[in-house]
Amino acid sequence: MTSKFDSINKLEGVLIVSCQADVGEPLCKPEIIAALSLSVLSGGASALRLEGVENVAAVRAVTDVPIIGLTKIHGITYDERMNSAFITSTFEEAKALSDAGADIIAMDATGRPRKDGLSVEETITRIHNELGKPVMADLATIEEASAASAAGADIISTTLFGYTAETLAGDEVGPGFDLLEAMLKITDAPVIMEGRVWHPEEVTRAFKLGAYAVVVGSAITRPHHITKRFVRAVPSDHASAQTSRSTDKSSRDSK
Repeated sequence: MTSKFDSINKLEGVLIVSCQADVGEPLCKPEIIAALSLSVLSGGASALRLEGVENVAAVRAVTDVPIIGLTKIHGITYDERMNSAFITSTFEEAKALSDAGADIIAMDATGRPRKDGLSVEETITRIHNELGKPVMADLATIEEASAASAAGADIISTTLFGYTAETLAGDEVGPGFDLLEAMLKITDAPVIMEGRVWHPEEVTRAFKLGAYAVVVGSAITRPHHITKRFVRAVPSDHASAQTSRSTDKSSRDSK
């Protein structure tokens, strides 16, 4: 399939890496996100997904690969996150991302209330008409995918599967392969697999099912999440011994 947007054509059959860090994390600095981005590009990634206007601008300054840009609402409660659009929740945020150098605007297209009161279709239309940029619709269900496709989304994605009230799932639940297959049947738009992809074989499976591209984030660029998975793998008796040794060492170092 060929899109009128060259930035989308460049995504076909490639690995996209999401380089993000939450506010308050040690890596949450534009220069560090830029370094992470260059690192994954040197490893073979062909495009990037970045959160935050400053981060997009910092990375745009050092590479010309396609950038999928988004913003997130910080400092809200769990309930607010479950019941409102969380990713690029206003047109003004989309414009700021475009101005910073994002080639594609990612947005929550679940149909949940948006901060500026615009509908998904109104937002997509304004991004097309006023910014001249394509839209990646982050979704959680097949119904949302159908609506986003009808609203003019240029890319349909499984990004929010497992992260909405309707689809909420624990960390042990893997990628939304069933959702990916269902999406491929109801839209002619490129369908991207994103979310909960932790293993290379999952990337292979997604492409074999028909994914246009695959986004991998935490498994590559979130060291604290990666560390937690390994820590959980330590048997409980060994974990207790390790905690004891760490406590003893801390006590000796303080003397």
